Amino acid sequence: MKLARAWFTLLMLSFQRLLWSASTLMVLVPLVACALFLVYERYDLGSHDQGTFEETFDDFSTDFMIVVFTLFVIPVCALAYATTSIGGDREDRTLLFLLVRPIPRWLILLAKLMATLPLVLGIVVASFFVFCRLAGPVGREAFVLYLPPVFYMTLAYVCLFHLFAVTFRHSTIVALIYALFMEYFLGNMPGIVKRIAVSFYGRSMMYDLGARHGLSAPDPTWFVPVSAQTAVEALACLSIGGVLLALWIFSVREYRDLT
Repeated sequence: MKLARAWFTLLMLSFQRLLWSASTLMVLVPLVACALFLVYERYDLGSHDQGTFEETFDDFSTDFMIVVFTLFVIPVCALAYATTSIGGDREDRTLLFLLVRPIPRWLILLAKLMATLPLVLGIVVASFFVFCRLAGPVGREAFVLYLPPVFYMTLAYVCLFHLFAVTFRHSTIVALIYALFMEYFLGNMPGIVKRIAVSFYGRSMMYDLGARHGLSAPDPTWFVPVSAQTAVEALACLSIGGVLLALWIFSVREYRDLT
């Protein structure tokens, strides 16, 4: 009972610390920029005509959802909180106080993960809803279709960045390089190399789900998507595998830089 109460207290303290941190202000900047971009583009114009609706849906899906939201907004929101949930304690050298507490290491990391995940999912889904409303009818259609890939991508990024946090000393920098550079290059390389990128499976789901609503198929010379079901299974495996590996590393690793 005492262990459960201590774990829940750590979870709530971690959640509050992340919510009222500089990361929240950092995340608001790109979200406001995206909202201004949608207001400027005005995707809702001419959407009452069926032909125009399909063209507008394709433009919104390609220009905003795939290029901006998938490749930038989701990973930035995830790394802003996921790397600092445990990495912040490591940078502030307060992680040592957690490790000497009578709480198993894997429960500490699990509390950090459970504090981060609802916060990131809440911000990503809420901003996605607002952006779709600003886009008009095509946005309302896109919200229903693209909510599953948004959810699974966010889950995978949060788990992956927690793995970075327990593995690397400066995890935020590593996650930033991975999310904004490595993911882009890996996701656009030919062959099967791109299949280790989270964004590849998110985009594959969007191409599959949006095809019947006007989303144009990508050029097969540079991007051959997998089915939505395959993408879901891959993202689920990446999430579970990332969490299990992070729990193992955190449980056995000696953080000598804390002393």
